[in-house]
Amino acid sequence: MANLVDSVTSTYSVEYGSFSILDMDGLSRLPSALDPQELYALTDEGEIWFAATPNMAIVRSRAGSHHVVRVTLERWDAEPPAEEKGGVGALVVEMFSSSGRFWLHNSSGESSPVLDLGVSGVSWLVRGRRIAMTDPFAEGAGGLDWGGDDDDDDDNDPGFPEEGLEEFVFRFWPAEARD
Repeated sequence: MANLVDSVTSTYSVEYGSFSILDMDGLSRLPSALDPQELYALTDEGEIWFAATPNMAIVRSRAGSHHVVRVTLERWDAEPPAEEKGGVGALVVEMFSSSGRFWLHNSSGESSPVLDLGVSGVSWLVRGRRIAMTDPFAEGAGGLDWGGDDDDDDDNDPGFPEEGLEEFVFRFWPAEARD
């Protein structure tokens, strides 16, 4: 039976329709590692919304370019149970971690609390779940409404729609624990 070992949850800004899960050591220099642009090119807003290379994963949103989401990173000691509640997509990828610690990262350099996996230099399986809280493209949902009055002089207002369009859960477990 799998046990939840650790978890971190935060709200996070999606910018340009994506964010990254990044190893604390930064991008990998392994020959097999893709650069961020190559990794991003493998993803889309639909079926392939989550892809990984050593030390990094790209996560694509289906709710538009800029908004705030809730993200949970979890460490499990074995493959966790699959949950289907509210999910609009679940994918499993293998991801190497040189430091054993991951955090979220976006194009502005914003970071999140760190999930410590407890061991460095090993591969992890990661099940990502993208949960639609509302249809971002439904009339009145706010997914495409930047809000405000398009005043270019207001530099303190990022113009992000309200939170609550999507939620993401990423469950990490040791790759050697697979059946």
